[in-house]
Amino acid sequence: MAYGNKVKFHYDVPAYVKKQLAEAAKKLGVTATELLSKTIEEEYERVKSEKQKKG
Repeated sequence: MAYGNKVKFHYDVPAYVKKQLAEAAKKLGVTATELLSKTIEEEYERVKSEKQKKG
């Protein structure tokens, strides 16, 4: 399901991951969804830059 330039994925997240995500997000003052999105974006950029370095 698309929301503007974002894509919403539907998948099950283990309860312990949801709890960790919620706790970390609360400490940072953001929502769990925002934190998860930021984490995924950062990981995507890291992987993309690693691939560029390799060739």
